[in-house]
Amino acid sequence: MSDFEMQMLYHGAPTLYGIKQANLFSLPLPRLQNLKDEVANYQKQLAKKEISLQYLYCCEKRVFFLVYRKEKLLEYFSNPKIKAFLMKTGYPLTVNEESSLVDTLAFLRRRIQKHNEFPHEIGFFLGYPPEDVFAFIHEKGQNYKLCGYWKVYGDEKTAVATFQEYTNCRKKLLNQASKGIPILSLLEAKQTLQEVL
Repeated sequence: MSDFEMQMLYHGAPTLYGIKQANLFSLPLPRLQNLKDEVANYQKQLAKKEISLQYLYCCEKRVFFLVYRKEKLLEYFSNPKIKAFLMKTGYPLTVNEESSLVDTLAFLRRRIQKHNEFPHEIGFFLGYPPEDVFAFIHEKGQNYKLCGYWKVYGDEKTAVATFQEYTNCRKKLLNQASKGIPILSLLEAKQTLQEVL
């Protein structure tokens, strides 16, 4: 398993497995030149499974990738409060429509570059519970009840169950990949199982 595959599986397992809308992962920037063919291959192969893989942002030392499920992302952005917040922040008026997804991600990229850090609304892109993202913004990242895959301000019980689901998913995919099963085969096996159920 390559470094790229390891990072994509470790950080992107819930999205690859279909239980989350998006994940971020990164690699050292100097490795990018050697990864271009591998990234392009995965972009093409994952697209067949309705999973998108994009370069999101490069900083001085790292390159960040976003792996996401377009339909889940657009559905999440259809929440009126989320859509209104993003539009107020400057995102496209059609933030929840496929036709503007490229522009929406480009605007996110510009926001990251401008501030040289991830803006607080990144939680919306990653599918965190809206109440937690809004509270994180309001509380400036302080006064949370629990910290796991994100900072929890609302329903702790549901968050803990979700954290466990993400961790189990990661362990399962990494375990199978460590046995030499290619990532794309793991995703095909999962899709076949869902069709049978």
